Amino acid sequence: MASMANLIKTNISSIDRLLGGGVPAGSQIILAGGPGSGKTLIAFEYLYRGAKNGEIGIFFSFNEDTALLLRGIKDSLSELTDIDQLIADKKIVIFGYEETKTFMQKGSESTNYAFTGMISQLQSRIDDYHATRVVIDSLSYIRLYSKDPFEYRNLSTSLLVILGRQHVTSIITTELHSHSFEPQQEFYIYDGLILLERDSQDERSSKPTFQIVKLRGASHPHGPIPYQLTSSGLKINVSEG
Repeated sequence: MASMANLIKTNISSIDRLLGGGVPAGSQIILAGGPGSGKTLIAFEYLYRGAKNGEIGIFFSFNEDTALLLRGIKDSLSELTDIDQLIADKKIVIFGYEETKTFMQKGSESTNYAFTGMISQLQSRIDDYHATRVVIDSLSYIRLYSKDPFEYRNLSTSLLVILGRQHVTSIITTELHSHSFEPQQEFYIYDGLILLERDSQDERSSKPTFQIVKLRGASHPHGPIPYQLTSSGLKINVSEG
């Protein structure tokens, strides 16, 4: 579980200002939002800002191949011109779908066996690169491997425990499929929950909002706050928090 005393900077300035300095070290944080809300971009920026500060980060994508993922990131975050160099220097390590699909062993084997294999692979990669920051994109994909809610909760708990033992601070993305947030019980076993939503259902006039629902060990505003995704990264209107 996250430490109550040791805050680490995300180095995303508006998030750190919002939280009064950063997130508790060792937190495992769910970042939930609908398609196009910017989950992947925000999660990648978290690794990027850490890499610029000398911290190694690993991005595990269960949705996109590495080349396609990077193309979208670099097109959207065009002012971050040294992404390729940070990857070449192994400050950011990306495992795209072409690799992560082998983590989940399919066929006749049980969901528990497949999930255990995936966790073992994640753990090995974190050890190999001495990573301190991790992104998993996304929990929704992993959920497809378990149709039983109780089993899925147990598997999520296993993932949380392993990440905690690795002493990493993680962002784990997941999809929301409705305009109004419907709590999923498994979200609350994680140390933090951040929602990316819109302030109304009218797409023409609605604004995207950033809301910290919970974050153990840190004080934070609770209401939704407008945010933007710019070519240089996430901007939150902190004064409205």
